[in-house]
Amino acid sequence: MNTQYKSVYPFKRIIASVYDSLLLLSVILILGYVSVFIFNGFNWTLPENPSDPLLPGWYAVLLISLSSWGFYSFFWIRGNKTLGMAVWKIEIYSIDGGKITLMQTFKRFSCNLLITALMGIPLLQIYFTKDRVAINDILSGTRLKIV
Repeated sequence: MNTQYKSVYPFKRIIASVYDSLLLLSVILILGYVSVFIFNGFNWTLPENPSDPLLPGWYAVLLISLSSWGFYSFFWIRGNKTLGMAVWKIEIYSIDGGKITLMQTFKRFSCNLLITALMGIPLLQIYFTKDRVAINDILSGTRLKIV
């Protein structure tokens, strides 16, 4: 495998993530709509009290978490890029040369949640490392490259 790659700097990573988050939002909204329909016993009426939730809180968190991880895992494993990454000509690959594993997607997704919570500040590490990699690249055993 060719180990030469052009590093992906924070701006492109963030812009691709914004693009992907809009796609992910549509997936979550569709799944949420279907879940509300199923949870309410295929009943199309709203609850009598407007402050009653349409879905239990634990279910909503689980739905968003699993659908988000599933979204990224599907695209990373299947085609090495999400649609946002494809627009910005970014690909993800495993540093061992094989296909990206489900565990690598989980590690990368978890690190990305932390990076998002810290407003992208950990991405500045790219400028200070020899290989121009971020913490999510290191911990997941994956790299991003410009194609």
